[in-house]
Amino acid sequence: MIKKLLTILLIISWFKSAGSNIQATMRNCVFHSVADTSFIETQLTIESKNLKFIYNEQKKWQATVQVTVLYLKDSVVVKHLKYLLFSELIDDTLSIKYNLADLKRVSLPNGNYSIEIYLQDYNQQQSTGFLAEEIKINYQKDSLSISDIELVESYNESKTKSIYTKNGFDILPYTIQYYPTALSKLTFYAEIYNSDFYFKQDNFLTSIYIRESLSGKALENFIFNSKQTPASTTVLFSSFNISKLPTGNYFLTIEIRNKKNEQVADRNLFFIRTNTAIVFNPQFLDSLKVAAEFENKLTDDSLNFFIQSLNPIASNDEHNYISYLKKSTDYSVMRAFIYKFWLQRNVINPYGEWEIYKSSVYAVENNFKTQISHGYETDRGIIYLKYGAPDQINKSEHEPGTYPYEIWHYYFISPNQSNVHFIFYNSDLVTNNYKLIHSDAIGEIKNPRWKFMLNDAFKNKKGVTNTDVTEFPDSWGSHADEFMK
Repeated sequence: MIKKLLTILLIISWFKSAGSNIQATMRNCVFHSVADTSFIETQLTIESKNLKFIYNEQKKWQATVQVTVLYLKDSVVVKHLKYLLFSELIDDTLSIKYNLADLKRVSLPNGNYSIEIYLQDYNQQQSTGFLAEEIKINYQKDSLSISDIELVESYNESKTKSIYTKNGFDILPYTIQYYPTALSKLTFYAEIYNSDFYFKQDNFLTSIYIRESLSGKALENFIFNSKQTPASTTVLFSSFNISKLPTGNYFLTIEIRNKKNEQVADRNLFFIRTNTAIVFNPQFLDSLKVAAEFENKLTDDSLNFFIQSLNPIASNDEHNYISYLKKSTDYSVMRAFIYKFWLQRNVINPYGEWEIYKSSVYAVENNFKTQISHGYETDRGIIYLKYGAPDQINKSEHEPGTYPYEIWHYYFISPNQSNVHFIFYNSDLVTNNYKLIHSDAIGEIKNPRWKFMLNDAFKNKKGVTNTDVTEFPDSWGSHADEFMK
């Protein structure tokens, strides 16, 4: 669970401003307008507690942040915004209970874009922040499609039109894909386009549900279906009560189905949930009759090793069992858990399924084990066990000024992701422990400054610690860009 929690925190950290004084989060959602153009909605939230408030002529306190937003395509700036963002006027700064929020909409043609935001405290200019995210626009005016899913912090019926107004509501976005225990509701907004063109006069079904990120299993208590009438734009605006959603990694999924119940379009949003309000109450497995193969071929001294090796592919509930059994010496219960684990994945031949996975566990143990970690605990081992062997591994150990690194390329991984890369590097130059620093896979660590980390061997020479430097300079002998194609 410690490893998993660290991964969660790392994922969140790259949505926040890295290596800076100003803490902020950003999300970018793509929508389609009635004028048959697409636009990116850039949503920004800045934490107020680290900003400097100035007492002004109105005898109030106010913070000011200078915001610069760059929209880049192929490393070329195609649009940019620069403005001052002002906080509310307050009487005192003893208890600042709100954050600065802003939203910008920029119309752009189809393509792949990088969005970079630079923040500077106007009243304390050495305090800065940097955010970056990549996004794709690919909307066709005559095709059925779903917008990005916007997470919502709060909303009210609109009385006057503002930047937050959509379809009669003022919607304040929730800019981070993480829900702590204190939040019991997940509210979302999305739009369906051109269902009238696609379905003509036939009604269609929207199925919206929460599913586990790894297994893909939809959770029974978090599903709702709705019949829709064809229209040029259909609004989906609803909430899930997540007070009983356990800690874990999930997808919020929207599916469109035709009258034959065939899926014709979908949209997924990854999010993380931490819920300390749910106390694990293990259901003991004493009464489960274990198949003879699991009973006879799993030795007592190997049980803990094999149970812990299941962590990379376990469901959220199974993680609780694994954590509980880590200190157990009840070997019959441990065998029963392993048996049940694989029975749920292959009813016909659970032991054969286990044998296949076990061979992968041995492979990562032989290749990735370190002096302090089993292979299945290392970043490379976890990715190998989750997604299988990569289709291609590009290694570089002696590039000038660069740490040893590996770029793993998968042609396809579940769910429905193609051309996926994982970048690992060895910063201590001694052990076999290569850390994952960036991936374009959904739900994995994303770091727009991964090239700078690879070249951290020469600190500051290439701007690794300076967030004002965003374009990584050409490096003689580097093959990283070539490997990422």
